[in-house]
Amino acid sequence: MDAMTEHRSTRPPPVLTACVVLGVVGAFWAGKVVFILATWFSTSEDMVKAFTDPMVADGVERGDAEMIYRVYLGILALLAASVVVFAVYAALGHAVSRIMVTIAAPMMAIAGMADGTLAELPLGVLAVWSIALLWSVDARRWFAQVSGKEQPVPAAPPGWPPPLPAAPHGTQQPVPQHQPPTGPPHHLPPPGAPYPQAYARPPRPPADAVKILSLITLIVSSVVAAGCGFFLVLYEFAREELVKEQLDSDMNWMNLSETEVRDSYRDLATLSWVVLPLCLVAIVVSLVLLVRRRRRP
Repeated sequence: MDAMTEHRSTRPPPVLTACVVLGVVGAFWAGKVVFILATWFSTSEDMVKAFTDPMVADGVERGDAEMIYRVYLGILALLAASVVVFAVYAALGHAVSRIMVTIAAPMMAIAGMADGTLAELPLGVLAVWSIALLWSVDARRWFAQVSGKEQPVPAAPPGWPPPLPAAPHGTQQPVPQHQPPTGPPHHLPPPGAPYPQAYARPPRPPADAVKILSLITLIVSSVVAAGCGFFLVLYEFAREELVKEQLDSDMNWMNLSETEVRDSYRDLATLSWVVLPLCLVAIVVSLVLLVRRRRRP
């Protein structure tokens, strides 16, 4: 049994390498999105113009082009965060996460290279190569063993079973016939034993911590994601009204200027673009865990 457990828990090197590479690539692109959104009007201004200038030249307004770029960055952040989360679960032997990261990683690679930066081409190649490692022969066998679809067969020790001793030549072992039973039947109680009582009620199963945590994460992430999405819609389509209402209402108890109010809303929008993809990933992971827990007998 120890040999079977040790053999089953041994993670193949290709699986570990693929998950580490996917996690690093996803973290890089997620960090890039955070950096661009945080330095939108300063360090990343040239990068923003390089992406939006072709659309402006085709007749798209500057504000609409920047909104398209923000949506693109949000999609990239969502895919990158998904790859990081699913890579961690795949490294633990979660078969569904391996399928999900197989779907999300190529999409992340395509979205990451969509801005025309050739320097990020090796990252896309690494992501595709890591997916190939996750579906190698050793990786498939390990995932099948972890999920219980294939039971590993432990190697038999050398010299087992031992050879039977040879009987002397010309002799035969007598075969006993009508051998009386050595004890009473197992279904009868021994003499003098009390009458068997009814079985006690089995104890209640312990609470499923993973299910409870998934429910809490699902509820909190849904509320936060709804709030972030609602604010981003208002910020994109009613930005001037938000600034005017903030300046004219009694909520401006710090006496902020119009520039400071705009900067505050911009920082809040940046934070919302970062938090929203993370909440969506948490919602998806929580739903997957809840479905798997419900199907488990």
